[in-house]
Amino acid sequence: MDKNQLLTLSNFMSFLRIFLAGPIFYYISIHENYIAIGFIFLAIITDWLDGYFARKWNQITTVGKVLDPLADKVCTTAGFLSLTLYQDLPVWISTAIIGRDVIILLASLVVIGRKNIVLSSNIPGKLAVLGISLMGVVYLLNIEILKYPFIVLSATLVLISITNYAIVFFRNFSPHHEK
Repeated sequence: MDKNQLLTLSNFMSFLRIFLAGPIFYYISIHENYIAIGFIFLAIITDWLDGYFARKWNQITTVGKVLDPLADKVCTTAGFLSLTLYQDLPVWISTAIIGRDVIILLASLVVIGRKNIVLSSNIPGKLAVLGISLMGVVYLLNIEILKYPFIVLSATLVLISITNYAIVFFRNFSPHHEK
């Protein structure tokens, strides 16, 4: 691997985001939700900066295309696992969210390995992440009246998203698909 593929500012931002999963998990586990929200906000900023610097300085790398979504999934897993273990987020929705991320990550690795292409995120996936994120905020702020509606919304968006990603995945392996 070329050292320049790994040592970029945008990849550093992704590594930083992976590191932030620890404090996010910890502060949620001890019910310091506002501090956790601060670390989550920092993770969101590093996610945005990661993409910004990669595009601005033409540092879009294969490593970065894998590292960025991996960092997102590590932070998501840390946050929702801790919300389930230490606060009152139902196990089934956390399992659905984390399961979705694991399935997307594994399917992406298969596509990269077999087709040598990195699939981009899409609108259903981005909407699912938005809904899931809002649900997380509702739980962190303990807004009781919104918890159930956001669980239903998130579950629906996860289902739509995973169905869409499955269609994209299988299209990439259809006999009619061109590279």
